[in-house]
Amino acid sequence: MKRLLTLVFVLGLSVAACKKKQEDILSTIKETRDKINSKLKDYSIRKVDDIVLKGNGVVTGYYRDDEVRKVITEEYEDERRTFTEYYFDGGELIYVVSQDYVYNKPMSYTEEVARFQGDSVWYDDSKTKLEVNKYYLDDNKLIKWTGPNDGDVPVNIAGFTQKEPLLLAHALMALKKLKTE
Repeated sequence: MKRLLTLVFVLGLSVAACKKKQEDILSTIKETRDKINSKLKDYSIRKVDDIVLKGNGVVTGYYRDDEVRKVITEEYEDERRTFTEYYFDGGELIYVVSQDYVYNKPMSYTEEVARFQGDSVWYDDSKTKLEVNKYYLDDNKLIKWTGPNDGDVPVNIAGFTQKEPLLLAHALMALKKLKTE
């Protein structure tokens, strides 16, 4: 009986040692992201206008040979501008950072328009709010999301589980736009 318990204990430790630790995964993702960014000048670039958006947009892809390493999408709308960076390793999405600049009023809401409508507030770029979200993925699964206040979004809320397919879909659409041009 003692041998059996020892064997079960050793097997348990072996399985636990083989399982990836989240902090190790996050560290690897950050190292890969930094390595990609340090070699951007060495990659070939593909850039296309994104005419599907209701505003204006640009999609830029960075490739090592034919392997995509990073994609940047820029979206310009009347109410906001958003810059999203997608990082890939071995064809899999590993990291996404989104910078969303939310305007206090639509850009088209000028001082003249506001005064005509009797409003004392109009578009002011100095009142633009920046919201940054960072997403870490492992095996195409969202494992960590850092929200606009640098706080971790809990994994057990509906928004967390709903975000993963959206991230993958947006990355896939950006890749498709790069390939069709």
